[in-house]
Amino acid sequence: MEKINKSVEKAKEEFREFILASDIATTGLEKDQYTRYLQMQYHLVKDVQKQFYEIAGRPEIFNRRKFSAFLLEFGTEEGPHFKMAERDLRALETEVGESPFDVKLWWAYFSQMITERPFLRLGGTCVLENVGSAVGDLIDAAISKSDFLNQKNTTFLILHKHETLNHGEQILEALAGAELTPSEEEDVLRGIEESKTLFFRMFQWVLKGKNIY
Repeated sequence: MEKINKSVEKAKEEFREFILASDIATTGLEKDQYTRYLQMQYHLVKDVQKQFYEIAGRPEIFNRRKFSAFLLEFGTEEGPHFKMAERDLRALETEVGESPFDVKLWWAYFSQMITERPFLRLGGTCVLENVGSAVGDLIDAAISKSDFLNQKNTTFLILHKHETLNHGEQILEALAGAELTPSEEEDVLRGIEESKTLFFRMFQWVLKGKNIY
């Protein structure tokens, strides 16, 4: 787990540098940027519980009853979160729109990998559930400088700073207790790197409104 923890910490550091470089903490968010953020998150999170249920039922995981039960509960908790993003978009009088290209890539890739190497997707979970905690202060600063943001349209954003519901620590603790084989640990590490690439591309779209070529 030491390698996994170090890899997650590196992802958090890189994401913080990425957000710092965007200057949103000093200039605030533009409404179009925030709209794209919510649209990205809506499509990324919608139906995510199905992936965790499938992973929990994989033969190499199902017999680890405590770990399997954790994944089922985790998926059940995460599943409804897309509705928060949808409500925030509605509060902005905006639609959910089409799924961004890199979100489509995420789903296409990890949906296939779950049947072959489910720990790759759990590496992705390590990224998604941990990087937000590295930029909480920057997000607070951005919110304070964005006049259009309020309690009614920031429910998803506030929750996913992971200050009160720390799923990042939970997934790392669950992996630590799952007695990973060397190959499973390597898949988690690879999943962290691959998902980091896709997630940073998604945020580039959020900030710039265009894909990286």
